Amino acid sequence: MHRLLWLVALLFLCSFSDTSLIKRISDAQFRYEFYTTTKKVSPKPGRSYYWFKGGAIHNSEYGMAGELLTGDFAKFYHSNQLAEAGTFKNGLKTGLWKTWYENGILHTEAEWSSGTKDGAFALYDNTGKLLEKGAYDNDRKSGRWINYTTKDTLKYRNGEVVPVKVKPVKSTAKDSVSTHKPGLWKRWFDKKDDKGSKVKRNDVTSKVDARPGFWQRLFGKKKKGEKPINTNSTATPPKEVKAKTKSGGSSASKPKSKS
Repeated sequence: MHRLLWLVALLFLCSFSDTSLIKRISDAQFRYEFYTTTKKVSPKPGRSYYWFKGGAIHNSEYGMAGELLTGDFAKFYHSNQLAEAGTFKNGLKTGLWKTWYENGILHTEAEWSSGTKDGAFALYDNTGKLLEKGAYDNDRKSGRWINYTTKDTLKYRNGEVVPVKVKPVKSTAKDSVSTHKPGLWKRWFDKKDDKGSKVKRNDVTSKVDARPGFWQRLFGKKKKGEKPINTNSTATPPKEVKAKTKSGGSSASKPKSKS
């Protein structure tokens, strides 16, 4: 039993051996409460590390020169209003981080993973109105981003805006008439003139010049004294014949002179 208690106590001490007590510092604008660790880590490229040294918090990429921040972190205005809160792990931001305006209104929400923004993001104005919403992937904008001020929606891939594809304009029915090929039945049964060219059904002149059908010619009623119309006739109208007089002149007499 005593051995078990000693083992539990040893594990407890080992788990907190690299973490110091909470630290509290302040500067001209904020107060800070945080934890640090003396654990040594190999810096990862492209990550921003936070550490404590000389009574101040420092941060930079590719290295550190003090006790790394780890665990819960809180930053306050001097009015005791919370300004920023989140979690560090061996000097890197992780999980959900939030910031607030001095009036207590939420300013930003962002998901972090191993020191980079990775996940949902939201931005608000000092009245709590949502201004922008989107997501990050490894510190780069990704997916759909909505700007509620300009009413714009943009799609991002690898931090760059994806161009919007413009749909081709559909041709109207009027435009398709000239390019659309007639159907098989229409091509077979369309009437043709004597030269073999197709006659349009809606052409007014074709209705006048068209030859009557077989049944119409056979059973169609005729007016009294009317002769069938020969639509194929090419005869020209008779010329006017002038009668000649005995003297060889025209039949039209000259005006008589008064005696």
